[in-house]
Amino acid sequence: MLAAVPTFATRWLIPRLPDLAQRHPDLVVHIETRTRPFLFADTEFDAALYAGTPEQVANWPGVRAVHLLSEDVVPVCSPSWLRSRGLSPGGLTPQALAGLPLLQQSTRPYGWRQWFDAQGTEAPRAMEGPRYELFSMLAVAASHGLGVALMPPLLIESELARGELVLACTASLQGERGYYLVTPAQDDPPVLTAFRDWLMGQVAQAGGANPLQLAQGAAA
Repeated sequence: MLAAVPTFATRWLIPRLPDLAQRHPDLVVHIETRTRPFLFADTEFDAALYAGTPEQVANWPGVRAVHLLSEDVVPVCSPSWLRSRGLSPGGLTPQALAGLPLLQQSTRPYGWRQWFDAQGTEAPRAMEGPRYELFSMLAVAASHGLGVALMPPLLIESELARGELVLACTASLQGERGYYLVTPAQDDPPVLTAFRDWLMGQVAQAGGANPLQLAQGAAA
């Protein structure tokens, strides 16, 4: 039984599970949503895929955590939406972006402010715009031309590959949060060891095929 943050499970893990089934046909992964730390002793979970800061992970008692992926973010939007405004994918400056409709994530209310600050750009409207709770909601909203979303490329691999989303600007920002595999602080059973080893192999492959490069290619 695996506890997982929903968007990462839906958009990154589940599309890769057919490979796990092929390599380990006897290993079945049951997934339920959990977004906050919990005590493994009080649940049936064997492991968790958790999104948080290093400090949050360090303060989770009685566990071991392995960093999987960083949550770097880039501005993305619909290519047709850009064209309707006479703009080119990837060619916007942060100053130009500051004047466009910005899609906000309610769980990261300062995301755009931090991105503009990192670019040294004044953006009085950085915290304005419609708010959505999940990255998956942001991705759908951006692909339907509602504005520009600040997204981790690793969560929109399919949209980038299909050309439904492209970079609005090539500047990225390393997020404070990352994705971790969290397990109880004890020896792993064989089934969990097999899952962890497979998962780390998938992370290594994802690092070799950087989704940010895919996004940059889509913006070309």
